Amino acid sequence: MRNTQLLIFMGMIFLLSGCGWLYASPAAESEYDISEADMQVEDFEYTNQHGESFGLSELEGDYWIASMIFTRCPSVCPLMTPNKLNLQGELEEEGVPVQIVSFTVDPEFDTPERLLNYGENYNVDFSNWNFLTGYSDEEIEEFAQSSFRSVVQKVPEEEDIVHATSFFLVDGEGQVIRKYDGLDNDTSPIVEDLKYLTGS
Repeated sequence: MRNTQLLIFMGMIFLLSGCGWLYASPAAESEYDISEADMQVEDFEYTNQHGESFGLSELEGDYWIASMIFTRCPSVCPLMTPNKLNLQGELEEEGVPVQIVSFTVDPEFDTPERLLNYGENYNVDFSNWNFLTGYSDEEIEEFAQSSFRSVVQKVPEEEDIVHATSFFLVDGEGQVIRKYDGLDNDTSPIVEDLKYLTGS
């Protein structure tokens, strides 16, 4: 009798738990998940490397990866940009739909032409990667802080600018849901998270 009751009890637990266990995935509980921080990207409308208007409305409904760079960066950007380029290639191979956005933190120097040249030097595929400018130093400082809780600050007497080295994953509603180390050349965690999130 006890065995029968135990089987019935176990059966009820199975039915109540549903079949969520069937779809369990390591990416479902990513160690890079920051969605509980409730970070929302502010609405924006800037200019891309082709001199075209590009803003949050163009990204609506898409997952996208954001980062901060500048073309004359002497330190971290020459590491971050190749990492993101490798990521772009890996995502394309896996058939994962995603947009990539790089915000310059040096907008007065980084014109659309300079950003285009910068991307071309890295052999970037511009079909889903936009380099943005068209704002003031103060605006990007405020935007980085309010949207990504990161600092943008010029280093006095040096041609360098302090900025985040993270890759931020943003969902189709503009919420920042993941944060990765942009200096890490192992981009597989980003690929796996996006494959899970997009069902690719």
